[in-house]
Amino acid sequence: MDLITLAVILLFIMALAVMVRFFFFSSPKKINAHDSEIKALNFILAGEKEAALKLLKDIGHKNTSNLGVYIQVGDLYRDLGNPEMAIKVHQEVLDRQNISQEIRLMTHERLATDFEALKQFNHAAKHAGSMLKIDKKNLWALRALHRYDVQRGNWNSAIKSFQKEQAGGGNANPLLPAIYKTQEAIQARTAGKLEDAITLLKQAIKLNSKCAAPYYHLGKIRQEEGNYKHAIDFYTTFVELDPTSGSIVFAEIEKMYFELGQFEQVEQFYKRLNKRQPDNLEVIIGLANYFERKGEYRDALTLLDEVKNPDYNNLSFILGHLHLLDKLGHKDTLKSTIDDFINSDRQKRILTCPSCGRISDEPSYICDKCGWVKHT
Repeated sequence: MDLITLAVILLFIMALAVMVRFFFFSSPKKINAHDSEIKALNFILAGEKEAALKLLKDIGHKNTSNLGVYIQVGDLYRDLGNPEMAIKVHQEVLDRQNISQEIRLMTHERLATDFEALKQFNHAAKHAGSMLKIDKKNLWALRALHRYDVQRGNWNSAIKSFQKEQAGGGNANPLLPAIYKTQEAIQARTAGKLEDAITLLKQAIKLNSKCAAPYYHLGKIRQEEGNYKHAIDFYTTFVELDPTSGSIVFAEIEKMYFELGQFEQVEQFYKRLNKRQPDNLEVIIGLANYFERKGEYRDALTLLDEVKNPDYNNLSFILGHLHLLDKLGHKDTLKSTIDDFINSDRQKRILTCPSCGRISDEPSYICDKCGWVKHT
């Protein structure tokens, strides 16, 4: 073997020895700040927020220039139920010299959220307003100011906030301005300013004629004045616009028709409404109750029997049906209906998942839909 070959072999052996020493005997590499932040993120995703907070605070102490970590620390304090500490941390970031506009915007948003958690909406609004000074079209800030006006009951201001939000690209419910104006009217009426309240309710209708709220309150005012004809008109429009809540005024409409000597109009009222809202069970129940009061039990029962999609969670429907069966002496049908109701109610209570509402066919201890586990 010549000297050159021997030298190459020796160099190879030495290099191999260095590699073995590096991989098997060197000390473990220290985790850097980036790895620690990833670990903290994993803690957050796993719901281990206290562990994440501890780790991020340690990173912040080692590198005080890492403002993103400080912002996250404040967020975690708020999430863990300590918004006061969150405010302190976020305010410290905001007070730093020469922070970027992006960090300033982000910190104002966090402070607004912190104060909102404390229901200190004036302070929250101040920070949302500061965001708009940096970014006039910031949709988060526009939505937040809208929300804070509602929380504080600043109804006139809430309408303006709504309009700004929509102009900035929002998609809030178009009924809201009319609802806010109605709330302003309620405040005026509570303060004894009845004429102002009426004016505001009419303004609410002009803002959006499809909003049911002002019609209800105008109907109530006219009813209290004894102006039953106009009260019925307002209440009828309310019922047509809000089928879900409309049944609340059925008894009042019947009462006013009786006072006007037009009790026969009650049937026409329910029939007109039923024609427009054929699936509204409350309208059918109202008409059935009217027939019952007239002693026309069979007509009332027929109405309830012919309901295509009965709601067995509606106690007015169930009890009204049972009452009519009893009135007409249908004892066997009455017993059968009661038994069916009891069995249906029991099945719903026992077989309904309390987490997602899924109804199973038989007792289940793990919900197939959401994974809820029953602990017995």
